[in-house]
Amino acid sequence: MIMTIAISTFFIVVTMFILDASRDQAITSQVSTYMQPFAAETIVKHNYGAKPDLVWGALTKLSDYNFWFPGVLRILPVVQTDRYVHRYSFDQFNFSPGAAIRMRPFSLSPSFKGQITSVEEQKQFALEMRFNPLHKETVIFDLNPTPEGTEVTCRRTSRGLFSWMTLWGFTTNKSKILDNLGYFIPEEAIEDDQGQTADQASGPQYSREAIIARAVQAGLDGNMDLVNAIPDKPTRGMAKAMLVQSKRKGNVMPDHLVKALSEEPTEGSAPSAPATESSGGLPAFSNPEDLIAFVVNKALDGDDEPINAITDKPTRGKAKAMLVKIKRGSVDRPAMPEGSAATATPPVDSAPSTGGESEEDMVARLVDAGVDGNMDEINALDNKVLRGKIKAAIVKAKRAKG
Repeated sequence: MIMTIAISTFFIVVTMFILDASRDQAITSQVSTYMQPFAAETIVKHNYGAKPDLVWGALTKLSDYNFWFPGVLRILPVVQTDRYVHRYSFDQFNFSPGAAIRMRPFSLSPSFKGQITSVEEQKQFALEMRFNPLHKETVIFDLNPTPEGTEVTCRRTSRGLFSWMTLWGFTTNKSKILDNLGYFIPEEAIEDDQGQTADQASGPQYSREAIIARAVQAGLDGNMDLVNAIPDKPTRGMAKAMLVQSKRKGNVMPDHLVKALSEEPTEGSAPSAPATESSGGLPAFSNPEDLIAFVVNKALDGDDEPINAITDKPTRGKAKAMLVKIKRGSVDRPAMPEGSAATATPPVDSAPSTGGESEEDMVARLVDAGVDGNMDEINALDNKVLRGKIKAAIVKAKRAKG
């Protein structure tokens, strides 16, 4: 009898999972699922352009799990103290293996006990979480440093008759767990030393083409430092795209980059590449709530540049938190503030130079790169209309393949 129930449940879950996975999803992580009778597992991998210590700090801040961890309404510490305030704060919490926590799921269920099972600084963080009286999961986060930043793997496993609950809602909600976490990883502060900037401006300077060529040459030799050190975001994106293109051609650089390697530097002049993108260009609002509503609406429409252009970190954090809540369905989309369209800075109509390449050839090349998963050069385009056109072509190409 029990085996009959288990087999029936297995086929029902597989059917529901297929229907769930058939929906169109916008997932930037690598996902995989495994299921067998009385056991289930989901794996999500994501690459962040941040150092492991920044990712680790966001990952171990349990008080913020309700913002990005699907299904979690709140996590509270279990602290033996007479002070009421410490029972709801992690200030006195002993963050170590075996430490107990209480997790309240995003449902009408009461809070359930859990515990931290593993803590390896900037390497692994694991904990047990119960989402209902019948379903308990082991959640393991593994951090792996990469030349570009940090790769994080989230592995969720469960065992028992109700282990299939681990897969329920995976493609619509749970698979975006590391996408949501990315909004809470702090950006690395880049110190702007005026004396150093002056020294650099007075030293040898190269054109954008030469900078890309030198960076690609170093990247082919296995040295990514020169690529990552390019301060101009569009130039850095083009350099990474050219590096991928050169590797696919057998580590052979394009002719125009080979020619740019012979360029002689100029002394005492500013480089021809444009300066790093300004954080301005946002409408002027007297109320910060209007600014948050404006950038959130832009992000929901597919334009993440305004939300990243906010210089005030608390305001930017509130905007990103609201964006996650809207995507999870916790709150409604705010109304667009009046007059925002008139005060916004118009988009730049020009795209960065690509070495004499025609617009049609560039679009075709970037669409092929986007289909293969390389979006760096596309996201670095200043022309929003052209960027949207390329992304739309990529979606059509992926649907045609699928």
